[in-house]
Amino acid sequence: SQTSNNNTRAMAILARMFAAEMQFMESSQEDFSGLAAIFHPDIVVHEPASLPYAGDWRGHQSLGRLFKSMRDAWSNMNVEHIRATIDDDTLFMCCTLVATSRNSGEEIRQPFAEVLRIESGLVIEGTPYYYDTAAIDAALGHNSLGTKGSK
Repeated sequence: SQTSNNNTRAMAILARMFAAEMQFMESSQEDFSGLAAIFHPDIVVHEPASLPYAGDWRGHQSLGRLFKSMRDAWSNMNVEHIRATIDDDTLFMCCTLVATSRNSGEEIRQPFAEVLRIESGLVIEGTPYYYDTAAIDAALGHNSLGTKGSK
């Protein structure tokens, strides 16, 4: 069925994307070849203003800095129970985000969704939706204003 094909295509794109992200985050090198294989050169990721790594991250080098910021914040970051589909150039994904704060050791587990735009088989735009950014900030030792907490 078309729905099944869309789900399979979406999951294949996500598998390549997550593999490239993990490979980059685990590498001490500034090697962008893995990112370039799945992320468009004009990639932009829109992170919420309430998180420590807020803002629009544009291009492979900026995306690399985002992933390094996430690696510095989290000792472990995983997604479970992924569901995804794609419609034309838009991929919709939802899952459970599981992450452990490098600073406090606190684990957060919450619903997470992301809308990705695809161009020429590459991710050109990503907009993540976190269920509770205040809980994420608290786990990272920040208050809701994004400043260092007193923990």
